[in-house]
Amino acid sequence: MTRSTRYLIRIAPLLLLDMLVASGGFLAAYFLRIRPPLESVAETLEHLRANPWFQPYVTLIVAAPFVRVFTYNLFGVYDERMLNRQTARNLINISKAVTVGSIVLIVLSFLYRGLVSFPEFNYSRSVFAVDWLINLVLVAAVHSAFAALRNEMLRRGIGFRQVAVQGVGEGAYSLMTEMDGYPDRAYRIAGYIADELPASAPVVHAARFKFLGPPSKILDIINEHRIDEVVVTNASSLGSDLMTFVGECHKRDVVVKLSLDFYGILMQGRRLEDMAGQPVIQVNEIAIEGFAKYLKRVEDIVVSLAMLTITLPLWMLLAFLIKRESPGPAFFQQRRVGKHGRTFTMYKFRSMYPGAEADLASVQALNEADGHIFKLENDPRVTQIGKFLRRSCLDELPQFVNVLRGEMSIVGPRPPLPEETIKYSDQHMRRLTTTPGITGLWQVNRGHRYSFDEVLAWDTYYIENWSLWLDIKIMVKTLWVIFAGRGT
Repeated sequence: MTRSTRYLIRIAPLLLLDMLVASGGFLAAYFLRIRPPLESVAETLEHLRANPWFQPYVTLIVAAPFVRVFTYNLFGVYDERMLNRQTARNLINISKAVTVGSIVLIVLSFLYRGLVSFPEFNYSRSVFAVDWLINLVLVAAVHSAFAALRNEMLRRGIGFRQVAVQGVGEGAYSLMTEMDGYPDRAYRIAGYIADELPASAPVVHAARFKFLGPPSKILDIINEHRIDEVVVTNASSLGSDLMTFVGECHKRDVVVKLSLDFYGILMQGRRLEDMAGQPVIQVNEIAIEGFAKYLKRVEDIVVSLAMLTITLPLWMLLAFLIKRESPGPAFFQQRRVGKHGRTFTMYKFRSMYPGAEADLASVQALNEADGHIFKLENDPRVTQIGKFLRRSCLDELPQFVNVLRGEMSIVGPRPPLPEETIKYSDQHMRRLTTTPGITGLWQVNRGHRYSFDEVLAWDTYYIENWSLWLDIKIMVKTLWVIFAGRGT
């Protein structure tokens, strides 16, 4: 049985409960709001079958479970790492998912009413509000109970996996230390397998973890200590060929994992492929090429046209407020570096006083970022209306014009300044192999941690793993960042 199958079986009860809560919550919200005068089960069933006031809600009640589960998965509610822990982050993710799910259902209700049927019907806003509250409370309670039950089972020794670490170097000790202190109790360190303890290893480490035996007896160790998983940190000291060892472990239903020093190469989790009958690992990907490039361009045109149509009336108001507070143009133009190093003029609403760029040197020492980017949360050059524009990300609206012109994309790495790219190494230039974007993977995940190395890692992952679905996820998460007031 594969890991994904085991995981699906494990969360299946949770999925069913969430779907039940989604349908039941909407139904309960309807009855709490409408309060039909029903005195028996038969009358209730007849009301659900024939009452014209209930019929417009039927489609939403059927769609709600699928919409809810989709948004829960979108925000990582079913992430395996989150299921075993009761943390504030779980509740935040659930709150985000429930809120976005309710927004989707409201949009569907208007589309269904206006485009398909019931054009004269007005849905009750209270039904949606009560449904949101019911789902928020019940889903949080169900997931907390699931995590508590799982943790209690693990505390009693039910369901955990016994792990042995092969190796005795710093990498092995680091791995054991991290796993030993990790909140997830699904794994227990049985000990380590090594020929001998090197003199350079700290004594405290040797005393902390149990020595299970040498690699030559690793299969006996697996049988004796009922090992479920072996993490190999030094394949050269296994005492046998790695694939032979994996085959022997497979016979005993023992999972083998590698924790070797190739993280920098395989940081994106590349897959094993077949080339001329030989297994190879592809360590880089060109995802936004060929048909994908044209699909992304269509996405950019459709989304940018929609956003410009919706927000254009807001432009005049923002321009008026900007010019009212300080003299100068409402729009800010800046040279940025795009795909393959080509420069272009990027547009934004002005959020600083005129001439602020000339004063950059005066605040350069306050830079809160590391690497080749400049970020300052409380920049003294920002005006009052500029603070609002940045927090709400409204200063980025003119960049949809850049998107229509093909200079930018909706999603992608942020375009750097020319003076920043001068300091780039060959590895950093990887960011410039695709069209820059208004929002990106880094912004919606770690947008307030200004580490250039992290920016590079997120951008590289996006470039090598692009898909239309990934862009949709980033755009939805961007909306949440804006609504939560976490814009930079």
